[in-house]
Amino acid sequence: MNSNINITIDGIVKQFPKGITGLELSKYFKENYERDIIAFKVNNQLMTLDKKVTKSCSIEFIDYMHRDGNKMYVNGLKFIFLITIKEVLGMKSDISFEHSIDRGIYCRIISPKKIDDTIFKQIYDKFKELVNLDLQIETISVTKSDVINFYKKTGQYEKILNLKTVTGDLVTINKCKSYYAYFYGHLPLSTGVLNKFALTMLDNNVIVLRFPVLRGDGSIPEYQHHEKIIDVFDEYGKWIDIMKVNNVGELNDIVSNGKINDFIRMNELIQNKDLLRIVDNIYAKKDNIKIILIAGPSSSGKTTTAHKFCMYLRATGLNPHVLSTDDYFVDRQDTPKDKNGDPDYESIDTIDISLFNQQLKQLIKGEQVSLPTFNFVKGEKEYNNRFLRLKENDILVIEGLHTLNEKLTSEIPRDRKVKIYIGPFTPLSIDSYNHISTSDVRLLRRIIRDNRTRGHNVEATLKMWEKVRAGEEIYVFPYQDEADYVFNTALIYEIGVLKVYVEPLLFGIDINSPYYEDAKRLIRFLRMFFPIPTDGIPSDSILREFIGKSCFYE
Repeated sequence: MNSNINITIDGIVKQFPKGITGLELSKYFKENYERDIIAFKVNNQLMTLDKKVTKSCSIEFIDYMHRDGNKMYVNGLKFIFLITIKEVLGMKSDISFEHSIDRGIYCRIISPKKIDDTIFKQIYDKFKELVNLDLQIETISVTKSDVINFYKKTGQYEKILNLKTVTGDLVTINKCKSYYAYFYGHLPLSTGVLNKFALTMLDNNVIVLRFPVLRGDGSIPEYQHHEKIIDVFDEYGKWIDIMKVNNVGELNDIVSNGKINDFIRMNELIQNKDLLRIVDNIYAKKDNIKIILIAGPSSSGKTTTAHKFCMYLRATGLNPHVLSTDDYFVDRQDTPKDKNGDPDYESIDTIDISLFNQQLKQLIKGEQVSLPTFNFVKGEKEYNNRFLRLKENDILVIEGLHTLNEKLTSEIPRDRKVKIYIGPFTPLSIDSYNHISTSDVRLLRRIIRDNRTRGHNVEATLKMWEKVRAGEEIYVFPYQDEADYVFNTALIYEIGVLKVYVEPLLFGIDINSPYYEDAKRLIRFLRMFFPIPTDGIPSDSILREFIGKSCFYE
């Protein structure tokens, strides 16, 4: 009886013994890969390298520059960091991975010791030592009761709450040396492959963990400090501390106790208050400020924020006029090209910057301007008797991808304009070891909106998402420090609402789709949240921009 199976790798079929592991297979092919192989896909399903291959199949090897492999890589680094803190600062010390920031993770070290330069060096050296030791990382199955007892013994009560959504008797947990923890998703089999990392020390026992990021060359970018973004996270972090809703388990408790509508109202109130504070500051400078510029990444809620902003401005006696940078596109034949020779619609040079600045200057001077309207069918600007002249209390509100880039409004004095950066900076976490990605929140929002308003399926959105994210890295994120104000569009309760809409769509992804693992990962993530009904969500909520029934445009 033939004990060999046919395995297709890179389009070539070869025979291997039945039951061969991914790790054994990877040794045959590692010379063909520039980076360490950390996982593999068997017939498009992601697996760790310890898994055996028992049937003929197709295999794809994964490294840290693959979107699935990168998440595994980061999980591995987090586990090493946890062990490092325990071994350098003592077993009673701990770490909280709080949120993503500038292509890294903002990590708060919980210890009575203040981290100075000496201790920081000890942390870095220990981290590097644990990598070089090439320690085994295991994922083991244990009973739910044993995990609960472990969490009680170690004082990790927040993690017990998350087990409410686990219906089986067994749960998985990660082990390295004598340390146990749970990290959402897969981890590499050993620490040796995790040799690319960087640590940056900030104040107040905070260290930023950085790693190779997608859409790059595999190197680790230099750290860029974004104080205003950190301030927003800290501000909302204080609020959820007061409300005692720091993690998914505590949010689920509010749902199961029938108190979610009150929490929704408080969350919306806090957000509206933040927006009103920005409006009040602008009103205090109304004699000089004539232009408000709003920017943010995809699905951050720019449209609703702009509408609400205008409504609040009117309540102060100001008269806002909305301008769209889309109407100032250059004619289609003049659209700049990307490195592949294709039209680059994300570039700032798709905008007729000269005309835009000329008309802004005329408007500020009180002159009447004939505004263009871009005809997307013809691919050119048209002038259809749209005239505008700014009066004493009139103000321009301009929302768009490039509005923080000074190049867009370079001819307008800086003191005549206000720049606002928005994004969903959720301080909610799964637990202290597993933060919630702001990118995932935006992706869930976009999947729902694309399906509802454009009829796109999940695969179409996921396919476009990588291009969108690449554009943001170039045209949005580098300019966030230009903002005078940062506005948080995250709603602490929103994932429970998004779950109701997006989960059925994710199940529609075919097993052969290149985005099947993305859908599986998001489904697993959403399982931790109790569904939240939409009855209590006001019609002016930013969330309505994605789920529908907004009072502003529906």
